[in-house]
Amino acid sequence: MHSLAIVFPNLYYGGIYSLAPLIFYNIVNHLPKWSCARKFLDQCDGLQKFNLIGFTFQYELDYFNLFEILRQNNIPFEKDKREQIIFAGGPCVTSNSETLTRYVDFFVLGDAEDVIIKILQAYEQDQMKEHFLTTIANYPGVYVPGKTKQIVPASADLNKAPYPVYQPLPETMDKRYVFGKAFLLEVERGCPFTCKFCTIPTIYPKLKYRSVAVLTKAIQDGMKLDHREKVVMYAPSFVHPQRKALLQWLVDQQIPFSVPSLRLEYLDDDMLSLIRKGGQRSLTVAPEANERIRMLTDKNITDKAFLEMIDRAAKHGFTQIKMYFIIGLPEQTTKDLDEMIAFIEASKKRFGRRIHVSINPLVPKPKTKYEHLPFDKQRCKEHILYLNKHLDTKMKISTLKNAELEWKLAFAKNLDFIPLLQRHQKVPASEECSL
Repeated sequence: MHSLAIVFPNLYYGGIYSLAPLIFYNIVNHLPKWSCARKFLDQCDGLQKFNLIGFTFQYELDYFNLFEILRQNNIPFEKDKREQIIFAGGPCVTSNSETLTRYVDFFVLGDAEDVIIKILQAYEQDQMKEHFLTTIANYPGVYVPGKTKQIVPASADLNKAPYPVYQPLPETMDKRYVFGKAFLLEVERGCPFTCKFCTIPTIYPKLKYRSVAVLTKAIQDGMKLDHREKVVMYAPSFVHPQRKALLQWLVDQQIPFSVPSLRLEYLDDDMLSLIRKGGQRSLTVAPEANERIRMLTDKNITDKAFLEMIDRAAKHGFTQIKMYFIIGLPEQTTKDLDEMIAFIEASKKRFGRRIHVSINPLVPKPKTKYEHLPFDKQRCKEHILYLNKHLDTKMKISTLKNAELEWKLAFAKNLDFIPLLQRHQKVPASEECSL
């Protein structure tokens, strides 16, 4: 019997809602010669006993936790000094697979559903580390540093891939478990929009939908197996062509649900009505900036469209709207910030209920239209100070120190982490800090 540990390198209460470990957990435990366990930053003991150890990176600063987890398990950082084979995947790795090449034996890029089975079959045939890595080096979706000649991300058919219906949760949960006893439903993968700051269109260049038949069966099987109370949908933009039919089915089945951040182009009265009937009281949208700057990022939605949506949300009885904004964008001036402030104040006045504002500095990422830009810490700091002075609304602001480090890690190649480990103390990704 062979064993694989799939590690979410951050805290348990957030990691249990990560879909990638659940996909591995379900697929691998259905293979006759394999067992799989999920591990987390604060529940990572016993990794020495696993043949393969995989890390999923959703956030660059979690790279630091890779080393903390290895240290806790007395596993050497250096590839040639350890018996275990360590691999990594996730959005950060697919965007730039070169940052961790000193420490990771191989990388899984793109959709993992099909390629992970081929990787494990290769391991069954030959457990000698170098032989195994040579065998998988040219599989689509696998990158072995020093061996792979051409990197090609893997692709999977979401309607044929088995859905991860078994989703274990702890028996006791507190308010930190933000989704509660929810069944996670990945509706689609990818995004049809090409906002200049976003990596999703390049990580998943082809937008894929699961059919409503596949989704409803997954819900029925998962709700029964896991004894869940509601459904939480995963989708970058929730643009599924049959989204209303799916939501109507959930309403008819009296299954509560919540939807992710939504694009206004798809948020008409029918959608708002269905979402409200599903029990959701809060909406999340991302204006990003004032209208002029928003258009420059290729997010072509007017202030008028946002304000009309706010009117509709109030009419349908929503009690909170969460809005996400970016500072430090190209050409963004104090005049643009003034217009952004005026937009937020107008939104509060029209909604008449709680508006939650989150401010995030622009962190340019590889393979986006902003990849050529530096991270301008001073400019972001000036923008934050200006908003603190002029915006009469409570804000959550991401820390600039972490944002700058995130940018550096996003573009790094073959990075020596040892000096960085000595200089930086990691803030868990699930927490937000002020300036």
